[in-house]
Amino acid sequence: MGNAYLAVFFAGSQNPAILKQCISAYSQAEKDPVANCNPDLHFNRATLHKYQEEYELALIDYARASALDPMWTEPKEKMEQLVIYLSKIQDLVEKKGKLKPKRLQQLLGAFKSSDLGPYGGGIFQSAKGDKVTLEPVKLDQLDKGLNKEKVILGKVVCNIMIDEPIPFTFALIDSEGTCYAVNIFNIAQGQGVIIGDSVAIPEPFVMHHELSASDKVIKFPSIRVETPVVLVVNGKKWGIEKQAPTVLSVSTKCE
Repeated sequence: MGNAYLAVFFAGSQNPAILKQCISAYSQAEKDPVANCNPDLHFNRATLHKYQEEYELALIDYARASALDPMWTEPKEKMEQLVIYLSKIQDLVEKKGKLKPKRLQQLLGAFKSSDLGPYGGGIFQSAKGDKVTLEPVKLDQLDKGLNKEKVILGKVVCNIMIDEPIPFTFALIDSEGTCYAVNIFNIAQGQGVIIGDSVAIPEPFVMHHELSASDKVIKFPSIRVETPVVLVVNGKKWGIEKQAPTVLSVSTKCE
């Protein structure tokens, strides 16, 4: 049942109500001694946790799936890939994309109010069609979770490549040099941003990640963007052509 809800969630518009049903179904299945020993359950729930950026829980479920079926190599491979991905994010955020000092200073000096595009007037139209007043702020002024009526503007310092097309991950600095990772979900294949692009994000959702993996602590801040159509890139609002539904592959290895 959890797999069915998960497939419906990713095939549609990522309805939070369906996601809750999915999580509930996995929790119920875990109470069954037989189902709890099925590596598929833990592997597929790890996929869900990874999508939710609940990385520590994803690693736990991948490890559980691997322990239940040591001959199945995919859970261990996914776990290793996730640790490499997270370590790379931490490194590039800490080092601001590893840009040379001169290039970094060029970006810091290139901020202009016109990069806010339609958000420059302080107005944002929500998904419900409501008009919201926006206040430009810096990254270090953001709180954990949803920052209502705020907008941040930054410059892309690097893209962070992963084996999967979703999310599209990059690192962003603001005019004060603070650096955060940004994850864009539901973005069309081949779309994205490049180093030097200006990106404005309305009502950013901030997450602070900290977990232990491979005998080290991984820690970094990030902004989660559910759809690319809310972004303003180089002063222009992105359109629906930038969006694509998430493609999900669940495991049915075990009967």
